[in-house]
Amino acid sequence: MDNMTPVINIVTRVTVIIMAGLVMGWALHHETRAVTLGMTLGLLAGLVNFRYLALKVRRVTAAVAKQGKSSFSLGFATRISFGILVTMFSVKYEHFSLEATIIGLFIPQLLAIPVGIYLGIKNKL
Repeated sequence: MDNMTPVINIVTRVTVIIMAGLVMGWALHHETRAVTLGMTLGLLAGLVNFRYLALKVRRVTAAVAKQGKSSFSLGFATRISFGILVTMFSVKYEHFSLEATIIGLFIPQLLAIPVGIYLGIKNKL
């Protein structure tokens, strides 16, 4: 699999569908509002980090393909800072569950594994 675009698109769609379900859960089930809102915040931040990582990978790949010099980047520091910012936001406001926010930060990255396996199997058949 040379192209990452299908993986990125499917992970984005699945994450948005999960976030829509969580928003519905937030609206309909009042006892779990902190968890659903925290998970939604974490998923949003995780999706932003996932797409930013994909952008950085594309830039590095293009630089290597052109045999050019890649520019210095703070990609990892940016993603970690964004994760810390979202976590601190969750700590600051009691409407967000901290545990759900932290779990939500990792879900888009973990979704890329089964999506990549599925697309790999689908292309071989």
